[in-house]
Amino acid sequence: MSQAPLILTDLLGDKEIPTPNHVPNTIMELKKSPPAEGYNIRCPRLGHQIEFSYCRFENRGLPCFKVLDCWYTHFQVADFLKEELSSEEWDKTFNRPPMPKLTSLVELIEQAKKV
Repeated sequence: MSQAPLILTDLLGDKEIPTPNHVPNTIMELKKSPPAEGYNIRCPRLGHQIEFSYCRFENRGLPCFKVLDCWYTHFQVADFLKEELSSEEWDKTFNRPPMPKLTSLVELIEQAKKV
């Protein structure tokens, strides 16, 4: 039995919003490459919509430490980054212990003083 596609409307209820007929529910169905430019998700750190390209280079040329958590439902982000990053870059981004909040704040203040 086929299921009717979900139809959404905008806030005023007068325009149909296109939705996919099928939402990927397994890792095998997800794309291997990032979504096209213009595809945005909400960033939990910044609080607004951003593209993957920002997340990819946000951390001084390295990916944001949360990129795996944020993008895993949109494409195979871990596999993509493992191909893109050297093992040293991967470790520096994802395998280092988290910095205490006070230390990170002090570092940010020192960086701001230099600018």
